Amino acid sequence: MSTTWRHGICVALMLAASTAAYADVDCGGGRGGFRMQTSDGWFQSDKAKHFAASAPFGALGAYLARDTAHPVIYGTLIGTIPGLIKEGIDGTCRSSGFSYKDLVADAAGALTGALLGNWAITYSRGSRGQSVGIAYSGRF
Repeated sequence: MSTTWRHGICVALMLAASTAAYADVDCGGGRGGFRMQTSDGWFQSDKAKHFAASAPFGALGAYLARDTAHPVIYGTLIGTIPGLIKEGIDGTCRSSGFSYKDLVADAAGALTGALLGNWAITYSRGSRGQSVGIAYSGRF
């Protein structure tokens, strides 16, 4: 199976997982127009959920971009896409709206995931195949 096919399958799985992670996109008040949400705070519990849901997507994005010059940047961008889509959907809800604070939490989670994925996960390719492992270093 070629690398392009594997990357396509990973992106499709990421999008399917993002649908499951952001399943709470139901608008109780119906849809109509585009609204900005101004009543949410920076430190509400849903910010932690946005952060936690975006971190694995950032790590997956860094994995997909591991052969590029800037895997952390691309991983962060890829990891933020599901949150951006979810906020776009929320923007059409009459009961809530687009929250840039949620989007910042999504971007921070994706950046953290991309940094950890790029720093802590090692990839090696050899004649016998590929291996993925956890990298660590330090003195004891």
